[in-house]
Amino acid sequence: MPVASDAPAQLYTIAWVALLVIFTLYILVGIGLRWRVQRTVRVTRYDPPQGISPAVAAFLVESGRCERSFAAALVSLATKGYLHILQNSDWVTFEKLRVADAHLPPEESAILSALFPGATKDYTFNAGDTGRLFETYSRFRETVHDIATPELMSTHGTLWFVGLIYSLTVLVPIVLAFPRLGNGLSLAAMGYLVVMIFVGGSCFVAALRVWPGTLGKIISFIPGRRRPKRPFNLNDAIPFFLTVTASVGFMFGAVLTSTKLATLVAAALATNVFSRYLMNAPTSPGRKVLAELGAYREFLSRTDAARLDRQAEPGKTPAVLDTHTSYAVALRVEHGWGEEFAENLLELLQADQAYDVPGTLPVPDNRPTVLKLFDRDK
Repeated sequence: MPVASDAPAQLYTIAWVALLVIFTLYILVGIGLRWRVQRTVRVTRYDPPQGISPAVAAFLVESGRCERSFAAALVSLATKGYLHILQNSDWVTFEKLRVADAHLPPEESAILSALFPGATKDYTFNAGDTGRLFETYSRFRETVHDIATPELMSTHGTLWFVGLIYSLTVLVPIVLAFPRLGNGLSLAAMGYLVVMIFVGGSCFVAALRVWPGTLGKIISFIPGRRRPKRPFNLNDAIPFFLTVTASVGFMFGAVLTSTKLATLVAAALATNVFSRYLMNAPTSPGRKVLAELGAYREFLSRTDAARLDRQAEPGKTPAVLDTHTSYAVALRVEHGWGEEFAENLLELLQADQAYDVPGTLPVPDNRPTVLKLFDRDK
């Protein structure tokens, strides 16, 4: 049933060229923001940069993402004797050993206060019961952003917003070229289509955010990699579910307009989601800190990586944690327990953030507890 005449082919050509120009500019700007001129030979550092916590270090290395930063902060609290991490099959227990004091950086204090409200001394969770963990992460993320931006990291939000407006503007001539948009459809049917398109678009954006976790698991099975293999579980169905839902929204959009316009809109969405992350770049002081972290990482990888891997068996909290452990997790040097801990937290947090996107389905409170949080190959 035709519902709309298509726009002239010339308008599509202009729009695709404009979108390609925007994408190219995003890439060039992202490279320019991260460009570092190597003026001197890097000297190995035996200690982390002064005043840079493991959480802030991971935040900078991950270009503004906070999932690994959160894991590094939890490990840091454990190394300092404020927190004990216990793992039992698919359950994880955090036990508070000491109250926060002035020796802790703000983001680690925020974790303790949010994770253990009032007189609470412990918190146990698995993949189906993570409400307080997500609330703690949200408060932690706000704290880290306040600390690191804009002094060490800039989001370049204005630059990205200009690109967003421009990419949406190139769609306007095509949309206006549909004189019979919705012809033959009732008002209720058009409303239903619009809602489904919105849901599909939201799921498309969410899918782009959660696919990295599942792709990371797939990559872990590539032969020759040092990182432990991470088995799949029901959480890995989330990106597939979101992708299918996004495809349904795409089809409804194609019905209401045309396949060519729906494809163009999807490309514009993907470009702006990708570029939002790309615009996160270190400032001049941030680049200096990153260089120092790189020198410190070189020391860890040369001298401590093997020791940390031996002491850190995946799925089992090490008996001894030292200062280097939390930075090894932050800088992706440790490939045993700490890396598995960080990757599984990343998976949980990305899934939660995907469901936070408007238009996606809410996560039921009774999600199955059979999802193995720290399962692994025997």
